[in-house]
Amino acid sequence: MFKRLMILGIAGLMFVLGANYLLVYTLNQQATRERERQDRTYWSVFNAVEQFGEHADQVTEQKAKAALDEARQKGLSKIRARILQTYFEDLEHCYQGDRESCKKANTDMNEAIRVPGEPK
Repeated sequence: MFKRLMILGIAGLMFVLGANYLLVYTLNQQATRERERQDRTYWSVFNAVEQFGEHADQVTEQKAKAALDEARQKGLSKIRARILQTYFEDLEHCYQGDRESCKKANTDMNEAIRVPGEPK
């Protein structure tokens, strides 16, 4: 009787651990895919804003604005979108002659580079 209970207990434990592993593995894979999607979107927008920062003209400005809008539609996290938007706006103000924004744009760029490591 004791052997049967022991075998049943071990089998039950193995089933629970196996089911738990499959659930955790699936959730981990989903989280990894979402993080990679967020990173691709984020860096795409960051590069568009950087191009505007290097060559400020109507074309690069429109590309950066379009990239920001598209990223919001794709579901870029609000924190990341806000950081990129702030960076873009400070660059715009800098090119309009606001010296304080020029200093802030450099700080914003550093923050924008660091932020992808933030947990969601």
